[in-house]
Amino acid sequence: MRILLAEDEHALATWLVQALQQSQFQVDWVNDGRLVRQSLKATRYDALILDLGLPGRDGHDVLSELRDADLRLPVLILTAPRTSCAPL
Repeated sequence: MRILLAEDEHALATWLVQALQQSQFQVDWVNDGRLVRQSLKATRYDALILDLGLPGRDGHDVLSELRDADLRLPVLILTAPRTSCAPL
């Protein structure tokens, strides 16, 4: 199974890529919303893991474009609000 990971948080993306690869998934990673559509045109993916807070092109816009194009691709939304936490 080939997965496209669209995540701009480097540490999280690195961890996810390693974890998915250890589970025998093929993973390609992009860190900008503008690269998602380009990657989907170039390669056939079985699923997309999508951060909604991507730079370049918002994940909501990416998802809307995919649905408007009637792409039958499972999408897992992986996102968190951008907040800063005080140390405990």
